[in-house]
Amino acid sequence: MTLTKENVTDYVKSRLDFFNTDGGPVTVSAIGEGSVEEDGDGFINMVYRVSDGRYHLIVKQSSATPRRDIDLTLDMNRFKLEYESMQIRKAIVPDLIPDLYDCDDENRIFITEDVSHLRISRFQLLKGVTFPLLADQVGRYMAANNFYTSEYYLDGKEFRDLSVHFMNPTMREIMDVGMFLTSVTPEDTVGRPLDPDFMTFSRRICADPDVRLARQKLRHLFMTKGECLIHGDLHTSNIFVSQTEAKIIDMEYTFCGPFSYDMGYFLANFISQYAAAMFRPFASEQLRKNFKDYCLFMIRETYHKFCHYFCQYWREDAKDVYQNVPGLQEDFCLTTLREFIGFAASAMLGRIVSPIPYPDYDDIEDYVQRHNAKCYSIILNRQMLVKWESYTSIDEFLSDMRTVEHIYCDNIKNL
Repeated sequence: MTLTKENVTDYVKSRLDFFNTDGGPVTVSAIGEGSVEEDGDGFINMVYRVSDGRYHLIVKQSSATPRRDIDLTLDMNRFKLEYESMQIRKAIVPDLIPDLYDCDDENRIFITEDVSHLRISRFQLLKGVTFPLLADQVGRYMAANNFYTSEYYLDGKEFRDLSVHFMNPTMREIMDVGMFLTSVTPEDTVGRPLDPDFMTFSRRICADPDVRLARQKLRHLFMTKGECLIHGDLHTSNIFVSQTEAKIIDMEYTFCGPFSYDMGYFLANFISQYAAAMFRPFASEQLRKNFKDYCLFMIRETYHKFCHYFCQYWREDAKDVYQNVPGLQEDFCLTTLREFIGFAASAMLGRIVSPIPYPDYDDIEDYVQRHNAKCYSIILNRQMLVKWESYTSIDEFLSDMRTVEHIYCDNIKNL
């Protein structure tokens, strides 16, 4: 069957015996009908909100083509991997994952809790709202899921079986193109095309030999380093938050990848929020400074919390062969730092220079200021890609963010 607003209520009743038992009114809406702040900026699946006043549900169906008009052919069975990966993560960090109710293999549909009593973090951040617990919540989510699906913890056969089961090649390829492959010549039809508004500037950066070398080295890590089960698309539109809660959704890109990948993809959003905050309007300069400081806090604290929790789980539950090896945990944290900076840079660059919408920047109405935010980001991304293998601390990277900011702002003042 194909879900519609007209048949989704009857479908849910047929699958969940606890739903709408009193026969009262049921409300239904399709994701995409509401504002982007309410529904997010996704474009692939058919998703419905269904509520009987007591139970608030998300009903999600996979299809071969996206709900938006883009040229993609999708894996029809990605719903199954998404639901199974949510089950794994629900067992590991139950407070950070929506409740799970049903998975229908025949119709490629699953049903989970609707967490829209919380807000999508990206669009709250664009209003200058901050969330003091988010670094700890996301750091713990990544560390727990990464550790307990890795070979540090799992039996060798279990780990290999997990890797094979979650190959997810179609969704991995979408990320591969978006993250690492940017078309820099008209003849290049493999990668993502350049945004016409930034064609000259962005082509020069993307075609830089040092940048291309760094992105290909990072791509090789992404394609071959299957260390743990990753989310694959961990950005701020996929995290619902309040001042006390967080819920992480949308795991259809899941596969086994590098420990550092989700962190790079997530923190890329706080680098872009920082860049946007340099140029978008604030009610006062103090509020601008406070928000920029929060973005720097998120980058530093998320990394530190991830390392703290991962090493805690390591000490408690790692296999004997990995215990009490001098320098091994320190090497893990340093490798994670360097790789996440590289992945963040490549993710940002691939998105900024393409025509695909990027809400963190698109929220800036003034074209010149939006252009400045993107140009600063592209220059910073180049710096990150050139240096990713040599960083020694998170504070060294944050210092580079501020240095590039000062140089860029001084230059545009002199124009």
